Amino acid sequence: MKVFQFALAAIAASLLAGCATGGKSSAEISPGKFVNYACEGGKSFSVRYDAENDSARIRTHEGSAELSKSGRGLYRDDEGKWILSLEDGKNTELVYMSNAKYKKCSAS
Repeated sequence: MKVFQFALAAIAASLLAGCATGGKSSAEISPGKFVNYACEGGKSFSVRYDAENDSARIRTHEGSAELSKSGRGLYRDDEGKWILSLEDGKNTELVYMSNAKYKKCSAS
């Protein structure tokens, strides 16, 4: 019975933690500040979210760009080189030149 109560308490705590951020990414929770993301394969990049303009500034080893939010919640640059999917947990991904260069990224 105690194991069941503990499991129930753990589930409730994780649900409350998810509600606290509303499913937003770390960058969206900290607008105006660069947030570093660590990705699969030892890669990393930084994002600064601008809540006022609903845009994101990225800095990577390949360069930097200003991305605007598009229809499906993705952020894209005007030239179509960069696509950013900001997610919570380890689901953030950054695509460069149609290649998913930064996968399984989380705020570090």
